Amino acid sequence: MAEPNLDRLREVESQIEAGFRVHARGQRRVQSVRLADDLADIYDELSESQLPIKNETADIGTFFSNADRNLQRTRKIVEVIEDSLDIGLGHSKLTRIAMTGANLNSAVAVVTAAHNLLLTANELDDAHRIAESISDIAKQQFLEFYRSLGILIAEAILFTTPINYRVAWKGTRYLNNRILYKFRHSGLTGTGDKLLKGLHRLILSESHYAIKGILPAALRSPDEFVSYLSSMTSQTLNIIWDFTDINVNQVRTKIEEIILEYQAFAADKYGISDINADIDAIVENVLTEIPGDIDLLNTDSINPGYGL
Repeated sequence: MAEPNLDRLREVESQIEAGFRVHARGQRRVQSVRLADDLADIYDELSESQLPIKNETADIGTFFSNADRNLQRTRKIVEVIEDSLDIGLGHSKLTRIAMTGANLNSAVAVVTAAHNLLLTANELDDAHRIAESISDIAKQQFLEFYRSLGILIAEAILFTTPINYRVAWKGTRYLNNRILYKFRHSGLTGTGDKLLKGLHRLILSESHYAIKGILPAALRSPDEFVSYLSSMTSQTLNIIWDFTDINVNQVRTKIEEIILEYQAFAADKYGISDINADIDAIVENVLTEIPGDIDLLNTDSINPGYGL
């Protein structure tokens, strides 16, 4: 796995924060569905043969064999994002770098992220057409959309100093979680590892703000801070659960670890360090979010996971 350039990782953090907060400060979900609609128009231009097969695992390299065409489409997607979030991702560099014949294998990561964003955008756009109002659209639809948006921003900026990993299609949520899991468990050492793990937390955090229409300062409210810790912990636990075997005896300890992790993140990133949260109450709240088919009272129950 390539060691990413630290300045590029810091640029990723800055662009995600800046872009997502444009939406958080604005009309929030209205802007979200507007961006999703623009991206869904690009999705509609794809032929059946150009679409990845959802719920089916396949070698992503085979599907994205036409690098030039896919990078041109990715450039268009990035351009739409730049306009909506008012950030610069260097969309013109995507094609220019590809034309040199270098890093084409690495381009698979950014093209994968772009296609995943198209899928989540199309799903949000479909939900918008069906719903009677934007407020009726499920929160999870927005979470998946912003997660995939954050991942594409990261991949676009890291394109020249990529993080190499194999990706397989198995639905948009699975793909989102897989890449976030890779950020969380990067396998690097030192500052690069810390910043990559920070990307995992940052994407979830800024998604939280964008769809709720609040900024980090709102976390100074004890109720908002508890809501934040519960949401971040539940999402992270679900992502870990997708790819790791967790004995039910370890679940409570893992939840407590994640809560403390996000407390430290909020203190370091947002300067929120003077609120005493009831950890036990948050743990109980997160436990209620665990899928009902998992028997927490059965100490022999182990999540089989999906493997890597």
